[in-house]
Amino acid sequence: MEQKSHKSKGGRPPKKVKRNAQLMVRLSETERFLIESKAKDAGLRPSTWLRQAARKARVVARLSAEEAGFVRMLAGLANNLNQLLRFTNMQGLLYETKKAVQLLSDIDHLLKRLTNDDR
Repeated sequence: MEQKSHKSKGGRPPKKVKRNAQLMVRLSETERFLIESKAKDAGLRPSTWLRQAARKARVVARLSAEEAGFVRMLAGLANNLNQLLRFTNMQGLLYETKKAVQLLSDIDHLLKRLTNDDR
């Protein structure tokens, strides 16, 4: 009768998930200290902490092209309002206040559109 021996090869058993990809990241000393201290507080190695943080992180998108346009328009309106109010203050002109009120209304409308997002 032939008996097969199931002799172990020895060594460490293979890991379930093999990590063979690397991502190089440049950090400032402050960022490195922050990551290392948070990892230490969690009882983890910095690489393990970063992997877990990446899995759980919530990313907030940058402004869309439309929202960036609103911000530029808002900056322009604010600049125009500032110039109108300075001119009105120097000249004492009342009809300029109507333009200022309209600009304030436009600014308020843009601010409402910018803050009315689903982020």
